[in-house]
Amino acid sequence: MRMPLVAGTAMTLALLAQPALGQTTQTQTSETQTTETGETFGLNAIIVTAQRRAETLQDAAIAINAASGDQLVQSGVADATQLNTVAPALYVAAGGGANTGYFIRGVGNFANNGYTSPAVAFNIDGVYIGRPSSTVASFLDVNRVEVLKGPQGTLYGRNATGGAINVIPNAPQLGVSEGSVSAQYGNYDAYELTGMVNAPLGNDVALRLAGTVNERDGYFSDGTGAAKDLALRGQIYAELSPAINLRVSADYSTQKGTGPGLNVEGVYTFTPFNPGATVRNWLHVQAPDNVRAPYTGLFAPEALDFIENTATAAPLFAPLTGYAYPRRDDEYWGLNAEVNVDLGGVDLVVIPAYRHSKLDNQFNGPPFKAAINSDTAEQYSLEARLSGTSGPVEWLLGGYWFDETVKGVNSFNQFSTTTFNSFDTHTRSLAAFGRVTWSLTDTLRLVGGLRYSDEKRDIVAQADSLAAICLTELPSGQPSCPDLPTVPVGLTLRDSLAQYAPGLFPAGSPLDAPAPYGAFPFGPFGPMGPTALLAITPTTIDRAASDREVTWRAAVEFDASPDNLVYASFETGFRAGGFNITFGQEEYAPEFIDAWTLGSKNSFFNNSLQLNLEAFYWKYRGQQLAALGLDDNGNNAFYTRNVGKSSVKGVEMDFQWLAGATTLVHGGAQYLDATYDSFQYNQIDLSDEGDPPYFLTPITGCGYTQVSEPVRSFDIDCSGKPALYAPKWSFNLGVQQKLELDPLDITFSLDGRYRANRVIGFAYLPTGDSGADFKMDASIRFEPTEVPVTVMLFVRNLTDQAVQSTYQLGAGNVASSAYEPPRTYGLRVGYTF
Repeated sequence: MRMPLVAGTAMTLALLAQPALGQTTQTQTSETQTTETGETFGLNAIIVTAQRRAETLQDAAIAINAASGDQLVQSGVADATQLNTVAPALYVAAGGGANTGYFIRGVGNFANNGYTSPAVAFNIDGVYIGRPSSTVASFLDVNRVEVLKGPQGTLYGRNATGGAINVIPNAPQLGVSEGSVSAQYGNYDAYELTGMVNAPLGNDVALRLAGTVNERDGYFSDGTGAAKDLALRGQIYAELSPAINLRVSADYSTQKGTGPGLNVEGVYTFTPFNPGATVRNWLHVQAPDNVRAPYTGLFAPEALDFIENTATAAPLFAPLTGYAYPRRDDEYWGLNAEVNVDLGGVDLVVIPAYRHSKLDNQFNGPPFKAAINSDTAEQYSLEARLSGTSGPVEWLLGGYWFDETVKGVNSFNQFSTTTFNSFDTHTRSLAAFGRVTWSLTDTLRLVGGLRYSDEKRDIVAQADSLAAICLTELPSGQPSCPDLPTVPVGLTLRDSLAQYAPGLFPAGSPLDAPAPYGAFPFGPFGPMGPTALLAITPTTIDRAASDREVTWRAAVEFDASPDNLVYASFETGFRAGGFNITFGQEEYAPEFIDAWTLGSKNSFFNNSLQLNLEAFYWKYRGQQLAALGLDDNGNNAFYTRNVGKSSVKGVEMDFQWLAGATTLVHGGAQYLDATYDSFQYNQIDLSDEGDPPYFLTPITGCGYTQVSEPVRSFDIDCSGKPALYAPKWSFNLGVQQKLELDPLDITFSLDGRYRANRVIGFAYLPTGDSGADFKMDASIRFEPTEVPVTVMLFVRNLTDQAVQSTYQLGAGNVASSAYEPPRTYGLRVGYTF
């Protein structure tokens, strides 16, 4: 308790020194009170549609956080990786390239390839996104963001076991001619230009266009962490008749630059039976301070020197040189529409959509020589909903269709080994769902929901595994081939093989063989034969599977007063199984979650104080978790396992207090206990037949047992460990103060967030925790009363905390971390017309 109390006290003292005021946006409605003098006073309310109906955030009897578009701009939220400022329960970790992991209260997954699904559903403008790798266009001209916590098995269903993120853009407004432009510049030579225009096209049609371009230098000294993004969106809204309206939207975005950077933390070296090892048989060699210093980067000369002189990658055991510099050139676009029809007491909503993404990126994380993604994904979806009211019953019926095809060619080069994947996957999902709310009295309601999901999927894929194996042993018995080149970087097997000098294959290149598979002498011949072998093995996957499941929700809602709501609910969640491109781990099973929630939403003192409380208890079964590992052939692979069961329980509180007409204080706290009740998996033993037991042991902080059947391997047991990205304590506190100085309004804003230590590495190594962190953001906003101009000075991560977001071992057991952004600051100028 000591650290949370110290951090909370420090935040309170700092923030009370500068109070502040909230903003009114299109997503808010007035719930203000009128005083005896005729002045209005009270908190505004954000309107949300998380339950497929419009209601205030305080009236939504679900676990949800929401933020308006203005609040996102104020907080500097430009993509999903910064959404934990909106919802303390959410953690978004950026991986290499376009890869992003979403976790809510420890429930989540990394979707690092085109055939791995997330556990948190990402929805843009009411459309589920199967590959949520891009979030640039999502945060363009945003009306609000909603973060739903816990399984959303009835209304959302697909891949929403952990929760859902809804990003809703501003819609065109009839009869309104308006626009805005803004420019922002800050450190790291960062700039952003954004514009929006809303124009009527007659009395019943409106057009809305928005666009943004932003660029920045890298956060790391080696230039990595750089970004160059573009996003465009166009919408047309038309009232075709008094009973029918139509909105059509199209968006396009690109992401370029380097993608996230990496910091080298150290190397795990093999030291068999050394009592001083960090973990059994493995000693952690910490990188020097000038290498470990945050934001140094993998490509800094001192980091490359440390790796070259400390690590070698089995089985070639050659120096780790020639890391390929990261790059991004990813493109996304989509079309969607929303049709609303009043059928006379029954409302019909139809949402057709198409999404297309093309990934072309190269990255290093975890520290590979290079990982290359070249994927194309297409998805079609259609959702239709009927809703109405019959006496005391409010009802909704819906259907959902989803069809996705992903084709890709990937390679993952770890110096001595490389896996080349090509795949073609197809997923088809159908669902029917419904929800009923029955008002027993004016204050007491029962809610029931049901969803039937039917998912079919197939995959045709091939993984070509290449291993360069050193046959030359030193007198100590350690292999060493320092003069042989490691595997060249290429997208395909033939691309890499073509880069080898022909003289390295005295018996002929694999490219000269009828098929490039088998064992090929590699390097010069010595007295005992070839120096090394190049072993190439194919793995073919051709599978189809399906899952069907019924998920449901039951809840009770009670209005203790017009300003006090109490609710209790039980909801189930389901995520279908899937495929891996690995040998022996080709498929994984579905996962299931049951969630109990008890909550209360309250307004006090003429709506000047809002206080919300939630207690939750989730039970997870067959939990899917994707991570790097070894398949049953001993080849490196990124694949999903069903690791077991977990329990997630805790309490959360959030509040808003309008301390005065121009002073707003807001904050929250969460206590979380997310534990794996059962977390077990098997890993093959790569030691030689003559080696003693427990010789080449796994690099893990979990317990394990060596087994000999069906093959020599290790049963690894992480049961009892905390879930990933699940800090026990989270606090946030903020204040806004508005000064009305005619002819100028000045708004001060200060926000702080504390998160306790959390596990950010799959292997639970003693070096794989983030540590606790405390971050603050501040801004000053100037708004002349006579001129539609806004000027804002801002600083984010005022405390300049270097916060690790991932920790992974890569080639040669080099440990690295990705980091959240360092301190950034700048000036933003906006003009409305």
